[in-house]
Amino acid sequence: MTIHHLNCGTLHPPSQLLVNGRGGLTAPATLVCRCLLVPAGKYWALIDAGLGMSDLRDPRGRLGDTFLRRVRPALDPEETAIRQVQKLDIDPHDVRSIILTHHDLDHVGGISDFPWADVYVSRKQVDLIIPVLRRDMARRLHPAQWSHTPQWAPVDLLETWRSRPARRVSDQLRLVALDGHIDGHCAVVIDREGRSPLIHAGDAIMDARTDLFGGRAPLGLLAFQYKTRTDARAWKESRAWLKECVDEGIDVVCSHDPNPRITGSH
Repeated sequence: MTIHHLNCGTLHPPSQLLVNGRGGLTAPATLVCRCLLVPAGKYWALIDAGLGMSDLRDPRGRLGDTFLRRVRPALDPEETAIRQVQKLDIDPHDVRSIILTHHDLDHVGGISDFPWADVYVSRKQVDLIIPVLRRDMARRLHPAQWSHTPQWAPVDLLETWRSRPARRVSDQLRLVALDGHIDGHCAVVIDREGRSPLIHAGDAIMDARTDLFGGRAPLGLLAFQYKTRTDARAWKESRAWLKECVDEGIDVVCSHDPNPRITGSH
C-alpha cells in the first residue's frame, strides 16, 4: 500500500523557538497541515483536507482575520490537496471519500474541491455544524467552508478498537474517538497488510518528540494546545492512549508536526 503524505497548508505562526522548540525567538515558525492520500480499492480516500482552493481565493471570508494574523498561512495553491492529487497523475474524481479527524478550519477547507466525495466524520462533529453553531464554536468553525453542501456521512462510533469507541468506514480505514481537542475529534486508523496500523492522530498531539516521548514541549505550542482543548481530562486520556500505541509499535503521525518521521517501531 502506498500512502501519500501531503502538506495541504504551510503555517508560519510567530516564533520558531516557542513553537518549533529551536531557532530564533522572532523568526517565524513552520507547521504543516498533514493529510494522507490512501488507496481504497480502485479509488482513493483523503484523510483530512487542509486548505482548499476556495480558501485561497477568499481567505478573509473563509478563514477569518484571526487565523490569518495568528498563523500566517502560505496560501500556496500548489499545496492544496486537489493540485497534489493531480501531480500524482490521479484523477481527482477517483478521490471518492474524505475522512475528517475534526472540523477545525485548517482541516476542512479542501472538501469543497472534491464535492463528489462522501465526507466521513464523527456524529458529534456533525452535530456541531449542522444546527446553529454553539457560541463557543462560532470563532472556531467556519460554515463558509461547507456552504457547497457536502455529502456528509456521519459516523456513529458503535464499535471499539483497542478499548476506544470506533467504527470502520471501509475495509482498511476506521475512525477512533480521541476526544479532548474538540468534541468528537477522532483519529483515523489505516490497516496495513503485514505491518502495524498507521494512526493519523489529528490534533490530539502536535509534536511527537514531546507529546509521545516525554521531551519538553515548546511553550508556544503547549499554550496553543491548552487554549484549544475543550476537555482537559479527555485530552490527557487520548494522549496517554496514543503513547501506549507507540510503545507497542504502532505508527503515529499528527497534523501539524513538520517532521515527516513516523513514530513507533516500523
